[in-house]
Amino acid sequence: MRKWNWQVGMVIGAFALSAWLGCQRPQEASRGGKTSTGKSMADAYRDGMRAQEKDKGKEGDKERRHPVRPPEPPPTPKMPEVKMPETLLETCLVKVGDRMPEAELADLRNKRVSLRSLLGKKLTVVLFWNSENLYATQALEYAGLEVAEPFGKKGVGVIGVDVKDTPEAARKAVADAGAKYVNLLDPEGRYFSKVATEKIPRVYLLDASGKILWLDIEYSASTRRDLDRAIKFALGEKQGTTN
Repeated sequence: MRKWNWQVGMVIGAFALSAWLGCQRPQEASRGGKTSTGKSMADAYRDGMRAQEKDKGKEGDKERRHPVRPPEPPPTPKMPEVKMPETLLETCLVKVGDRMPEAELADLRNKRVSLRSLLGKKLTVVLFWNSENLYATQALEYAGLEVAEPFGKKGVGVIGVDVKDTPEAARKAVADAGAKYVNLLDPEGRYFSKVATEKIPRVYLLDASGKILWLDIEYSASTRRDLDRAIKFALGEKQGTTN
């Protein structure tokens, strides 16, 4: 009886082992080269590659239908236009293309000098100002900071012309503004009367011969921006560059 029980146990064990091996074969077959869909690994790889090629073809068609446009070149630099109402334009006795009138005026040390002798090698900014005009005294300061300092070594000169002030008032305003460029005195406004009928401050950009290239009646933020552009254009520099 004991012998028979041992034999029965052997048979049951063999049956269980066979069943376990049968369950393992599909998994081993899958690891051996079949996917869950029944395809071989090689076929699945080839299908994946064909799908990638098809996607690339679609992208190429999309680019051909909607090509990427190259960036537009920056606008060609040019001299800023002089834009002002007709009523202000009528106050200008000299305009773009005219020569700035010549004169001999006294400087802050009461030494008489000719305007032409003070012209810069390449360009000159002439500023007409008055100590009682807040915008004019601000212009006196900005002309030093934004023109004389950055462009002085590049051949750009700055000349201030004080209109209808006493020498003492002019000297004080120049000192307060920290203006280190040349300032001339026009105490009675005689020289200014050759340039304009009214309105101060005024700013003019001259070439080396004294011809007016650009002008404006004020010294606002837009004036300062356009003056900077005008100087850089006349010097052949790129717009927007720092000095």
